[in-house]
Amino acid sequence: MERWKTIEADDCTWHVRAVKNPDLGTEPGQSILEFQPEGGTLPPRRLVVDDAALETMTDEDLRFAYLKALPIGGDHYGRPGKRMTDMK
Repeated sequence: MERWKTIEADDCTWHVRAVKNPDLGTEPGQSILEFQPEGGTLPPRRLVVDDAALETMTDEDLRFAYLKALPIGGDHYGRPGKRMTDMK
C-alpha cells in the first residue's frame, strides 16, 4: 500500500506515504509512515504504524504521528548520522 498525503509542520510542507517493507522493520499488519520534506530542507522521518490505523487517520492524526517519527540519518536526539541505504 502506498499513498501520498500532505501536511504542514515545523514551517514546512511534508509529503506522507505509507510503505510496506519488512527489511525496514515492519511485521505483517504494519506499514511505515514516511514523511518527506518538500525541498529537502530537513531530514525525512519514519514511524511504524498498524495498517488498520492508516484507514482512519485524519490530518491531525498525521501531525501527531509526525511528532513521534524519528529523523532518518540521525539518532533520537536529532543529531546527524549515517543516512539509511534506501534513501537517495
